[in-house]
Amino acid sequence: MWCVIWKNDNNIYSMFTNVIFESEKKAIEFKDKQKSMRKKHDCRAVKYEYKYFNGVNEDEIN
Repeated sequence: MWCVIWKNDNNIYSMFTNVIFESEKKAIEFKDKQKSMRKKHDCRAVKYEYKYFNGVNEDEIN
């Protein structure tokens, strides 16, 4: 399972959406289609972990 996280103004990465994807490819496709994420935000497709709902620092991302 994969999710999309993004870096907010507080330098914390959190889930961009509550949608969980079955593959990394689908998560990346979703990320690339979002106009609000293009070049403006640091966003990533990562393996799903519940901790991303609350937000994590960059060093906590696997």
